[in-house]
This record gives sequence, C-alpha cells and structure tokens, in this order.
Amino acid sequence: MSPFLILALCAFLAPAARAADSPLSPTQFQGLLQRFVDKAYLKAFRHLGDERDFDHGHLLFDAGSKRPRAILYHTQEMAKGEPAQSDFAYIDAQSRNWLQWIDEDKIEKADGFQRKEFPQSAYWSWFVERKLPTFKEYHTIIDKMLDPALVGADTEKSEQWEFTRVDCGAKPPARQPIDILLPGGEKVCLALSAA
Repeated sequence: MSPFLILALCAFLAPAARAADSPLSPTQFQGLLQRFVDKAYLKAFRHLGDERDFDHGHLLFDAGSKRPRAILYHTQEMAKGEPAQSDFAYIDAQSRNWLQWIDEDKIEKADGFQRKEFPQSAYWSWFVERKLPTFKEYHTIIDKMLDPALVGADTEKSEQWEFTRVDCGAKPPARQPIDILLPGGEKVCLALSAA
C-alpha cells in the first residue's frame, strides 16, 4: 500500500458512522452526487466509483450540530505517479478537491477555503510538520486543512461516504445502491456506505 494511502487512512481515524445514522439520506446524497457529476465529469475525474479516481466524499457539519453543511470530494485519487497517457493520470492536479454546499446549488474548488494558519497545539504542530507536506505533495485537501470560518463547518471531523461501482444487474441491496447518469447517458450503479 502506498505511503499516501496509509496517510489518508490515518487522517480519517474516527468512529465509523453508518449511513442509517447520518442526517443525509441516500436519496439526498444521490441527488447531490448527480449534480457534482453533471458539473465535474471529465474535468475533475473520469472513473466514478473507482477508488483509483473518485469513490468517496466527506460530509462536513455545522459547528456544534449534526446539520450537514458541505461535502468535500477528492478526485484523481491515485493519479500521482501514473504515466501521463494513463487513464488514471491527472486530468488537472489543481482540480482534485471540491466543496459542494448542501443547501445551495454551488460547487467550488476547495483550494480557496484552506487554512492560512493552523491552531497552536502539539497535535497541530505534529500535523503541519509530519502530515501536511505529504497531502500537499499529492494535491490533497482534507477536512482538517479547511478553514472552519470560511466553510462554516466543523472541519476537524467529517463523515466519509463511499460509493463503489457495481454491476447494475447485481446491486447488493445491503449497501444502499444509487444510480448516477453520466453526461453521455451511461448509467453507473454505486453501492453507497458511510465508512
């Protein structure tokens, strides 16, 4: 497993949430994801539901509540190191991180919402020294890197939702399948789960 993947997994160590416990229903998530796909397909990702490209989002909540505020998406997930002609190479390394606002019809690159400074504590000093350089090398913005005042959310924790591509004829009912249409009309079936 690549050092980046190990680092990414460690960054999201938090109690696992179940989709049934989330304040966002699978139907709501499907609608939001469809809007994102309509805007960003072939600009920010090529392979919906494939962990090598685009298969998850992080639900951010208003500070002090369980009210969903935004979804932070990472695309082109494993593009670093891929040959330029690869179908999994970067489309645009600067178009990896996106915020989709829950209550607004707005999708924006996450770059402009990053912290300029980090809080002063042992944890944050460790994060800035040990973790931040790797995230920057991989062009990744995680929840902790977002400025809570700019996002209007608690950015120190999030709920990760995964959407894995499955055969449309054999959708596993236990994983709350959703269907997304790509702009060209192709239907993509996804098994949805909160991790």
